[in-house]
Amino acid sequence: MSSTAPERIVRYDPATGLSQLFRPLPKTKARPTLDVVYRPAQGGMTLRFSAREALGMPEQTLLLALLELAQEQYAQVARDAVVIDRRATGIGQDLWRAIHEGQAAADGETLHIRTSWYELAGRCGSRGGRSQELREAQLRRLCEVVVWEKTDDVLHSLRQSRLVTLWHGNDVRLHLAVNCRLAGAVMGGLYAQVSMRERQELATDTAQAVHAFLSTTLRAGRSLKVRVETLMQRLWDDSGVTPEGTLRARRKAVRDSLTAVGGLQGWHVEWPRPDMADITRRAVRSRQHPGTLGNAGPVVAALDDGLKVNSPAIGETFDATQFMRPVADSPSPCTIGNADMVYRQRDDA
Repeated sequence: MSSTAPERIVRYDPATGLSQLFRPLPKTKARPTLDVVYRPAQGGMTLRFSAREALGMPEQTLLLALLELAQEQYAQVARDAVVIDRRATGIGQDLWRAIHEGQAAADGETLHIRTSWYELAGRCGSRGGRSQELREAQLRRLCEVVVWEKTDDVLHSLRQSRLVTLWHGNDVRLHLAVNCRLAGAVMGGLYAQVSMRERQELATDTAQAVHAFLSTTLRAGRSLKVRVETLMQRLWDDSGVTPEGTLRARRKAVRDSLTAVGGLQGWHVEWPRPDMADITRRAVRSRQHPGTLGNAGPVVAALDDGLKVNSPAIGETFDATQFMRPVADSPSPCTIGNADMVYRQRDDA
């Protein structure tokens, strides 16, 4: 892909990006169930994601495309046309109730996303054949995910919502909303930056998973060292006994993925040891507005209200290296160790 193509930077909720919500899945008909808990080691909001089916890399690509759309529409159209809350009316009210399981009085804000199957296919990088059928299945899986948020305050407050909701859709127009955490990152809250252009240059699910995790972990201009085994544990459920042949295949997949990421314009990867990569995220400036495809006109024209406003203020980017601890046998203070973030999967002790 041409280096002059737009970066398509998507603002992504850091906790969602650091969780194991999306993982490379085996090529089998039956998917495992989704039951993932993300609990930062330094404390804070605990997230639990549950659904009938686990989510893979195609579902993450679709979610990133939805966030990219939300980002563009929020930046280019009057705020009242896209931001919805408990006071919303019409389709916005329907979306708000659906995302909160009928709890119309829930606090927060989210975004009303208008799109089409054709546009989603183009942003995800595939059109024709069975692409819409596959996209419908991917969107269904995203919409089935229930998110539980539990605070670490005195009351241990709980909040339940959907990850994504589709209220009305046909072959011409889709109306969707995303979880308030995801929308908050788009609207100026704490966010990580994921390049859709870079993602589409990566050929395997493992490479895309590694890229998404590193994009959440590192902001531009920062470096870290990470062990191959550590990335393996973050990408795959290691409960039970894993055959040695499978471990070798996963180890090779991670090494190949890091090499592929290192070949991207925005990254540099060195190998100080065979089992450890030293990764730097370069500062790459794009002439395009972050998140755009160079199609600002069609985005505005597609909405009911075409009043343009100034772009929202840039929020604070996320840098997970501030939470990382030194590893005894590494000279780098920014090395990911296995205990830095706490994950729990179904059937874990």
